[in-house]
Amino acid sequence: MKFYEDISSPLKTPRIVLGGAPATGKTTVSQLLEGLGHTVFHEQAREIISNSLENGTDILPWKDLMAFTQVVWDLRNEQYDSALLETKNFYDRTILDSYAYLIKGNVEPTESWTRDMKNRRFDKVFLLPVWPEIHALDSERMETLEDCVEVEKFIIEAYEEMDYELIIVPKIPVKDRVAFILERL
Repeated sequence: MKFYEDISSPLKTPRIVLGGAPATGKTTVSQLLEGLGHTVFHEQAREIISNSLENGTDILPWKDLMAFTQVVWDLRNEQYDSALLETKNFYDRTILDSYAYLIKGNVEPTESWTRDMKNRRFDKVFLLPVWPEIHALDSERMETLEDCVEVEKFIIEAYEEMDYELIIVPKIPVKDRVAFILERL
């Protein structure tokens, strides 16, 4: 019997999710990770909502969930495909967060979206839980604290349905949250 060295190991592309409801500190954690030199793919939904509001279009989750999801989905797939080899890639939300909103809206994903969720896998999923003390509303983030608690349940459901184990990030200062995440990679 002959053994071969696994030469794919250095080419692995670790993909790490920073998931959770709105206003849980994902963006702040992402920015600190990026500041430390890590590859970070940032959330685009806020920008899409902002552009839609500015341009008066209906590409908004509360007006046309399917159209909004398609735009976000495509952008998140582009991010997935843009991962850098041989480095950790962090994602501030993924297609599975979009799927959670479909579950919440009682909307079935398309066959293509279902295929994406099965084929585009992530190595670790960190859930930043709802944290009332840092929750804030603005023109793009209109979810109340109660809405965020509800969304979190659907996010957990979406990731667990796709067989991910969620690592809950404690509600501690941002530098400590980043350290918690990095220690578990």
